[in-house]
Amino acid sequence: MEDLYSIHPGILRGGDIPVIGSVSSCQVTNEASQVIGGGGGSDLTDMIKAQIANHPLYPSLLSAYIECRKVGAPPEVAQLLEEIGSEGHSSTGGGEIGADPELDEFMESYCLALVRYKEDLSKPFDEAASFLNDIEMQLTNLCKATSAAATSTATGNSPSGKC
Repeated sequence: MEDLYSIHPGILRGGDIPVIGSVSSCQVTNEASQVIGGGGGSDLTDMIKAQIANHPLYPSLLSAYIECRKVGAPPEVAQLLEEIGSEGHSSTGGGEIGADPELDEFMESYCLALVRYKEDLSKPFDEAASFLNDIEMQLTNLCKATSAAATSTATGNSPSGKC
């Protein structure tokens, strides 16, 4: 779990105050901590993290997140992310789908959102790579044509066979 915190600085550690930018998330956290027993915000955060980490879709969520991070990353960083993703996160979580329908829906929605986000992130990189490959082919063909013309001029042969 510590690997996940080190990958993304926005993922909260125990004791941090959730700042997501919406009032409703803060209200839910405050209401839940009051129900649980006062100011145990850290306990609530730890409990929510444990529920997410033990959910059967957690490996899929983590994999989708890592795939997003790999988009546009240098090869060595992508390799490191791949290693982090395969370090013991390949097993399924301990919970069951259906035990908490709200968490199931959240996990499914978030996985789907990350997959779509990765696709959207990849499009400009794929288009740029395709463009650069096309330019490289054109330059290679241009260099071959220039090289062939220079060789035929040096040997006294013109491309048409006559001067």
